[in-house]
Amino acid sequence: GNGIRCLAKFAAQCDDSLSSDLRIHTLAGTIAPVLDPDGLVVVDMGEPELQLAEVPADETHLGASKSGNEAARSITVDGAARDMIAVSMGNPHCVTWVDADEYAAFDETLEQVGPRWETHSAFPNKTNTEFVQVLSQSKVNMLVWERGAGRTLACGTGACAVVVASVLAGKTERKCEVVLPGGPLHIEWRESNNHVYMTGPAELVFTGTLEL
Repeated sequence: GNGIRCLAKFAAQCDDSLSSDLRIHTLAGTIAPVLDPDGLVVVDMGEPELQLAEVPADETHLGASKSGNEAARSITVDGAARDMIAVSMGNPHCVTWVDADEYAAFDETLEQVGPRWETHSAFPNKTNTEFVQVLSQSKVNMLVWERGAGRTLACGTGACAVVVASVLAGKTERKCEVVLPGGPLHIEWRESNNHVYMTGPAELVFTGTLEL
């Protein structure tokens, strides 16, 4: 998600005509980002997948489903059971919610705790994990542990998964600001077409020449 925004901004800077007609082919499908006049980039991230088998997640290693939602389960890590929702945005995500004190604690110990979530037996392909503090119906804080990468400053698909899961859990509205260590993203899960839209900035940091 974040990489797509950067690529879209870079392509538009190379060729102005691409700012209104850009298609990027990815392993998760074709994505058509749009550059707003204010410099923000809007990306249609597609539809979320909530069937456990498609995330994928193994229900035999999770608690019983909650509220009739197959993806809403409990998960036990380090002997403690927590509510979570499994979401795929083309990659697997495990979303769980924390209060202010827990958020601070996870932030402090993420390098120790994160790998145990990533490699939990419920996720055969490992998982990205988002720890979410709800600030209001339209704003949340998010920490992320990415599979294969560890702590990162931002995760676009993770922010999308957080809003989908938080809507299903009755914690936020469909339009929500997700505040990550690297900055905020604006996420909308549209009821009209079930697609998730991510809006955020992309800034040129430097240019250079690479000799191959």
